[in-house]
Amino acid sequence: MNDIQIHSKITLMEIDVLQILHQRTLEKYTAGPSTDRARLFFLLLPFFDGKQWSEDIEDSAKTVAIVYAALHAHDQVKEASPVSKSQQLTVLAGDFYSGIYYRLLSGTKNIRLIQLLASGIISVSEKKASLYENTAMSVAGVESAANVIETRLLSIYYDHYGLSSYKEIAIPAMEYVYYTNQLDFLREGQKTNLLHKLNLALPLPLYSERWILDKLDELHTQLTDVLDSHPMDFRLKNFLLHQIIPHQHLAEQLTREG
Repeated sequence: MNDIQIHSKITLMEIDVLQILHQRTLEKYTAGPSTDRARLFFLLLPFFDGKQWSEDIEDSAKTVAIVYAALHAHDQVKEASPVSKSQQLTVLAGDFYSGIYYRLLSGTKNIRLIQLLASGIISVSEKKASLYENTAMSVAGVESAANVIETRLLSIYYDHYGLSSYKEIAIPAMEYVYYTNQLDFLREGQKTNLLHKLNLALPLPLYSERWILDKLDELHTQLTDVLDSHPMDFRLKNFLLHQIIPHQHLAEQLTREG
C-alpha cells in the first residue's frame, strides 16, 4: 500500500467519524469534534499491514476514535465564571459524542468490548483528573498518566481483536506525538496540566524542556528498534516515521538501512 492509499483511507475514516458526530448547533458554537490523524493511523495500522479486516473491526475503530473525540471535548472546558454559552455547549458536545459511541457499540452487540472500553474510559478519566489536582506528582506518575491517557483505549482495541503485537509500535509512537505536542505548547508559552505537573516534579521548571527532549529521544530510539525487527512492510514503516511521527530527527537512519 502506497502513501496515497494510506492517506486516502485515513481521510475516509476521518470523514466517516465527522459525519457521525455532526451536529450543526454544536459545531457553530464549539470547536467541533477532534479527529487526530495519527490516532486514526494506528487504529487502521493492522489493515494497512494486511491483517484480516472486517466491518466489525472497522466500526470498532471508528467507535474508539469517537470515544477520544468525546474525551477531548470535555478537556476543552475551562474553569471560568460565569460559564459561557460556548463552554456549556462544549460539555454537551462531549456528552453527545459519548452517547453516539455507546449507541454504536450497543448496535454491534459487542458486549465484551463495551465493558472493556467503559473500564478504559474510567482509567483515562482518572488520570486526566489526577493532572488537574493541584498537588505534586512524581516524574514516573506524569509518565504513567500520559501513557494511559494516550494509549489505554488503543491497547484495549488491539487486545480485543488479537492485534496485541501492534502495541509495541503504537504505544511509543503515540507517546512521541503526545510529548511533541507538549513541547510545542511549552515553547509557545501555553499552559497544560501535564506541563504544570512536570514543572512541580522537576527541581526547576526550566528542566521541563530538557526532560521532554530526552524523553522524545528515548521513545524514538525505542520505536526505531522495534520497527527494525518487525516484519511490517518497509513502505509502511517509512510512512509512519515520515508522515505520522512529527519532527523525526532519527528517521533517516532507518530509511537508509531499510
